[in-house]
Order: sequence, then structure tokens, then C-alpha cells
Amino acid sequence: MEEDRKQNHNERMQRKKEVVDAAIGRAQEERGIVILITGNGKGKTTSAFGTLYRALGHGQRAGVVQFIKGTQATGEVIFLQQHPASAAVRYHAMATGFTWNTQNWDADKRAADEAWAQAAGMLADPALSLVVLDELTYMLKYNYLDTAAVLDAIRARPPLQTVIVTGRAAKPELVELADTVSEIADRKHAFKAGVKAQAGIDF
Repeated sequence: MEEDRKQNHNERMQRKKEVVDAAIGRAQEERGIVILITGNGKGKTTSAFGTLYRALGHGQRAGVVQFIKGTQATGEVIFLQQHPASAAVRYHAMATGFTWNTQNWDADKRAADEAWAQAAGMLADPALSLVVLDELTYMLKYNYLDTAAVLDAIRARPPLQTVIVTGRAAKPELVELADTVSEIADRKHAFKAGVKAQAGIDF
């Protein structure tokens, strides 16, 4: 019985390997992709920065624009700025621009336009293998940026450049453009249970 179980397992693994090998064989196109990380759950920015550090580990250059993050520095940005690899990253944050506290359209719009100018420059730079547009979806949702213009700039990027867009409530046009879409669900969150946001975990 034990030998039969092992044999069945080996046969299942062999069939799985054949499926995986066939998929790898079909995937021969080399180009940059658009990755959208959306949904109401925790971890969208964290995932994007994980990919950023992965790219830096391969010696690639990258760009990051953070929309709506406010003035509090996050752990991933602090680490990046202290690390020698930061020389390979172009970074811009809206900082005091679009936050939940300004409630000032003109100030938010100016900050959004400035951040987008930085992002557009990165999207046009063939030296950057990866561009992270963190929380960009909010700029589109609240019409601080023109959706068509943003999508056109992403489409016109250098062929080998990958773009990661994060944020909730992604517009259908952005979902359609993306090659890979991951939606993080919000099943439970400690903050909703009254647990204070923690350095190193939440920011």
C-alpha cells in the first residue's frame, strides 16, 4: 500500500512537471510587462517594493513614484535610502501633496501633476528596467490625472521596461491594460480590531 502511494505520488508529480515544462516552452516572448496590484487588502505597496528589491538584486535600475503616502517615511523607503543600491533608484514622493487631510483640490492637483511629471520621465527612460507607480489608482479615481494620458504613457514606455501600479479601486481600463493583475482581498485586518499601526509591520 505504501509503495502504491509513493508510485501514485511520483506519477502525479511527473504529470505536473510535464505541464509546467510545456508552459515554460510556450513562454518565449521577452518584453516588459504591466503588473497591477489592487484590492482592499494589506500588502500592495509591500509587494511592489519586494519586486523592486528583487530587480536591484539583479543589478537593474528602477524608478519609484509614491502617490498619497504623506510625510511619514515608511520602513522600505528608509531602508532604500540607507542602502548603497539607492544609487540605482530614481525616487519621488508627493509627500505633503494628496493625503486624506489636505482636502485642498488645488494643492493636491499641483502635487499630482508634479509627481506625474516625474513618473512620465521615468516611463520614457530606457535605462530603467522597472518603474513602480505606488497608489497611482487614487490619482485616476479622483481625476487628479487624466486616465487616457496615463495609459498612453505606460503603453509608450521602452519595450523591456516593466511597470507596477498599486492601489485600490483600479479603473477597468487599467485592468485591461495590465498583463498581470493581483487582487488582495481584505478578509481581516488588525487595525479594524483596534490594534495600532506598527513600525516595521504597517509602515
